[in-house]
Amino acid sequence: MKGRLSAAALLLLSLLSGAAACGEPITEADDAGHTITLGSPATRIVSLAPNITELLFYIGAGAYVIGADEYSNYPEAAKAIPRVNNYSTANYELILSLAPELVFGWQSGNGQIPGRVRALGFPVFEIEPRRLEDIPALFLRFGRLVGREEQARPLAADFTRRLEVLRQQQRGKAPVRVFYQIWNEPLMTLNDSHIVSDVIALCGGVNVFGSAAPLVPYVSIEAVLQADPQVIIASGSDDGQPAWMEMWKAWPAISAVREDHVFSIPPDLMQRHSVRILDGAEQLCGFLDEARRAAAATAARPGG
Repeated sequence: MKGRLSAAALLLLSLLSGAAACGEPITEADDAGHTITLGSPATRIVSLAPNITELLFYIGAGAYVIGADEYSNYPEAAKAIPRVNNYSTANYELILSLAPELVFGWQSGNGQIPGRVRALGFPVFEIEPRRLEDIPALFLRFGRLVGREEQARPLAADFTRRLEVLRQQQRGKAPVRVFYQIWNEPLMTLNDSHIVSDVIALCGGVNVFGSAAPLVPYVSIEAVLQADPQVIIASGSDDGQPAWMEMWKAWPAISAVREDHVFSIPPDLMQRHSVRILDGAEQLCGFLDEARRAAAATAARPGG
């Protein structure tokens, strides 16, 4: 009798500890208005955007990523992950064969791909951070979904502290008109709904096309001339940047060109919603400070 009771007790303990290991279901709402529920943290993940891949590696979940988009190039280990999509198309058969437990997507960057993957029966979590303050929250949301919340919490706190230091350093500085170029032919920029504009604002800049529509507006050289930015940021690919910067020399009537305030920042540091965006912010703030110093020197000269 005693032996049978002990066996029953052991069985109950085993069941209870198994339930504790599994934990409660994980429910999380995404930025597209969908709520997903997982029975346990996901360990087979597909990332549809490079910012997502970067973030997953940052919180220690890189080993869980079994498929990624073709632009996932950081950290170095991300380059070895099988490619499942680019910005406009996806290999849905490959995604099916990978059988992910969770797919992460970027709402404004992935077009119709997340919806089609969701229609295949996979849980899809879409993100659309618009402000720098949204990024540490992403660390925690991702952490909960992939079982890395404890690892993500101090990283989120570090990001928040670093962001606050930058805010304190930039507070009260004179505004600087900024044109942020993401493409040259056709000429394209980003409006104030994009996180890049939040970086510009952090540095005391004003996006000269902040009120334009849509999120990624096409603009003309004439419009840039009229806006007369004091700083131009040519944030194209490494291959494209020299040519992009050279093209502006044909327009010396623009203050940024006349004062030699046309700069480049790698798009990976400005347009990805991950920890390295603060590296891009530091560069941008430095460039705006150069413009301020030049403006102050001009004003100090006789007749300036």
